[in-house]
Amino acid sequence: MKQKYFIHKFIRYFFIFSVPVIIMGIFLTIYSFFQIRQDSNTQAQSTFRISSQLMEEILTKGDDVADLMNTNSSISMSMYRILNQNSMDYKENITKNIMFYIFENLKSSSSYVDSVYVYFPNEEDYFFQTNKKLTSISHSADKQWLEDFKTHTKEEDKWITLRTAQNYHFEDAHKVVTIYRRIQYYDGVLVINLNPAVLSNLLSSLENYPNESVFVTDSNGMILFSNKNAKQLNFKEDQGLHKQLSLSNEGHYLSSAKYDNHTYAVTEFTYPDYNLHFLSLVPSHDIYRLMYNIFYCVIVGIIIAAILCLILSLYLTQKNFHQIELLMDILWKAEKGKLPLDDNGGLIDAKKLDEYNLILNRVILTFVKNNTLTMQVKKYQLKKTLSELKALQLQINPHFFFNTLQSIDMEIIKNEGYQASASKLIHALSDILRYALEDSRTPVSLRDEIQSCKEYIEIQKFHNPGQIVLLWDYDESLLQYSVIRLLFQPLLENSIHYSLQSPHDTLVIRIKIYDAGDSLRFHILDNGIGIEKERLEQIRISLESSEEQEHHIGIKNTHKRLILTYPDNAGLSIISHVGQGTCISFSIPKK
Repeated sequence: MKQKYFIHKFIRYFFIFSVPVIIMGIFLTIYSFFQIRQDSNTQAQSTFRISSQLMEEILTKGDDVADLMNTNSSISMSMYRILNQNSMDYKENITKNIMFYIFENLKSSSSYVDSVYVYFPNEEDYFFQTNKKLTSISHSADKQWLEDFKTHTKEEDKWITLRTAQNYHFEDAHKVVTIYRRIQYYDGVLVINLNPAVLSNLLSSLENYPNESVFVTDSNGMILFSNKNAKQLNFKEDQGLHKQLSLSNEGHYLSSAKYDNHTYAVTEFTYPDYNLHFLSLVPSHDIYRLMYNIFYCVIVGIIIAAILCLILSLYLTQKNFHQIELLMDILWKAEKGKLPLDDNGGLIDAKKLDEYNLILNRVILTFVKNNTLTMQVKKYQLKKTLSELKALQLQINPHFFFNTLQSIDMEIIKNEGYQASASKLIHALSDILRYALEDSRTPVSLRDEIQSCKEYIEIQKFHNPGQIVLLWDYDESLLQYSVIRLLFQPLLENSIHYSLQSPHDTLVIRIKIYDAGDSLRFHILDNGIGIEKERLEQIRISLESSEEQEHHIGIKNTHKRLILTYPDNAGLSIISHVGQGTCISFSIPKK
């Protein structure tokens, strides 16, 4: 009782304290989720706008120089002649100096431009480069760009690639992002080499989250350059980024991707000029950090509430049960006539009961004075009530039940139709009552007994839907024989009552009836929980006992009726195994 009281108090106070925390947590979580989605959308749009401006600035670097040489044939011709002859006239020398100035200005105007080359086909493969050099490819530390240019067809106007380069022979090779722009006159090319390290710093300025990774890839998903956070993800350089993230090559907007057991929110934009892809990968826990913090706070709040409720419930349980124990001790003494009273007839120890002090004196003294009288009155009232109940039972006409059930049935049919479940139940109940109230001394056919049993099972199936299956096994020729009324119903009721809580999903009951010569043999089997060996022995002993039983009353009554109705009848035989089921057998003579 003390434990139940403690649990009840704990659940009650925990519900009172935790429900507001949970409701507030759910509200804040939902609010933060939509707010985060809105902020993510705003930041994605801002990233797209800023990244578009940045990429346009990078990719269009040198466009004015390329346009100058593509629109002014004299400049292209002069540069072509300079590369293809040993001497220059005054005009060509002026053109060379102007172009060198333009190249140097192009490099110095942007920190991410590493070097600029201009090449027109010539026998020695001379080309213009920054630092006012006119260099042969054979003397240059950087040769790969020219091979790459010659492998592309004239239909390709411009392209971009990631490669390794050296400015000087004594330097280590380093990666550069090279932009190629073809010059229409004399099949020339403008080459601009970009420094990936500086580009990485520019991409870092676009970060909206601490661990956001930003990439720029080519059409195959190969990474051209990225910010510093991207290096921590350790993507494979020889494999496309889209393939590693299991993404299609189409643009993605706030979609989800998984890599190395981590989930990322992916935002992707495409730049059609060079068919480049700008990708932003943000860890999901960074985006939803606020929502996670709210969730953790709710969990902590629930734990704190549980601890406080535990302490409060324990304190109240100890306090109240101390009062209850003292009260029970006083009541026990009062019942034994040992109540400690003072000279004024008051309770000596009443002050120990705190809040009960105002009512205990009168309650307990009244209990002492009227205990015997109260018990006598209760016994008299009980006898009177039982007598009145029996008299009322004798006065009730059985037809009243049937008329009432018929009236209820008509009302149900009016509202729900003839196929209503309630109407079927009332029909079954009415038939069972009529069958049971008829003269119990008159035998009935086995057919009628089976029909009544089926109606009883239909009512049980309504109370226990999908849990009871009744199977019959008999020959139609046996239905003409007579049996005592209500033969199966008590046994079925006992089986359902004690076996329905078995570990099986469905209680299957099988009634087998067969001809055994001069008698009919009956077996009622179920797949219930079975009966333990000691309990089964007690039931068998109780069948032969004359004392009234609190349990298995239906089995004992059926056993006695069989013995009294059919002389020399052995009554019921019960066999059961725990976990397998129970079998009740008996025989009835044909005559």
